[in-house]
Amino acid sequence: MMKLYSLKLTSVICPKCELTFATPVAKMPKLSRESRVETDLHRVLPDAAIRASLIAMCPECLYTWWLSAFQTHYFLPEMLPDAPPVDNAKKFGHAVLSGRNNGAHSLDRAIVALNGYWCAREDFQSADKWLELASRELYEALNDDSWDGNRGRYQFIMGEVLRLMGEFHDAVRFYSLVDRRSVLPRELINHQIEQAKNGDSTPTLLPPHIIEEIFLPKPTIVPTAVPSDVSVA
Repeated sequence: MMKLYSLKLTSVICPKCELTFATPVAKMPKLSRESRVETDLHRVLPDAAIRASLIAMCPECLYTWWLSAFQTHYFLPEMLPDAPPVDNAKKFGHAVLSGRNNGAHSLDRAIVALNGYWCAREDFQSADKWLELASRELYEALNDDSWDGNRGRYQFIMGEVLRLMGEFHDAVRFYSLVDRRSVLPRELINHQIEQAKNGDSTPTLLPPHIIEEIFLPKPTIVPTAVPSDVSVA
């Protein structure tokens, strides 16, 4: 059976001005080996409106951020004002601005900017400026030692952003910083280093086995302890 994406309206409350309004929300199938995932570790979506629905924009105060930051409401969305009719990718631009105005960390802003880049591509729009914005925000985040997290994975993504921009030397430098704590396959890192050294700036899909290794790891089986008074002979 074909796995379908769908959009519907939901009712949410703006955390800034407390207006209740209607905004789209997406239903997406689970990630699988057959999903389209690119080497910058994002899932390719079939429609830019699907990605744009990951964020909400208040029609009153224009606060824009991830949909999860808006509390849901029981009102029927058909009875409420709609979110502004903003271009899909531009919603992410508003979100970056809201993030700056509200003290969001540069890493959070970088992830928003990356989604703006992916959304622009899914809408068949020019995406170069989005890459530049994402690179600035991500570079700032990686130079901030105050946060704990999987820095190696973001160093890898920084390498991908630079490769896509054609900055191959700097891309290799960031790929080389990625260590085993990133939990990324060495096969992938080496492949991207070679791609950058060959001057290849094209978006690239992950093969199914790499998708599985990164996103669908098999659970570790822990052996059951054997009581000391039971013979295993």
